[in-house]
Amino acid sequence: MTNIITISREFGSGGRTIGKNVAAQLGIPCYDRELIEKIAEESGYATKFIE
Repeated sequence: MTNIITISREFGSGGRTIGKNVAAQLGIPCYDRELIEKIAEESGYATKFIE
């Protein structure tokens, strides 16, 4: 079974830090901007389109 945790955040809320800490404590990978960039690169679509 695959577990996915999604964190919605606003600028300055500390969501990135919280997400990385939660992932570390749970022993699961944390994907942020890297995932969007990888999908854009592999698909050939612009990053803005993927966002």
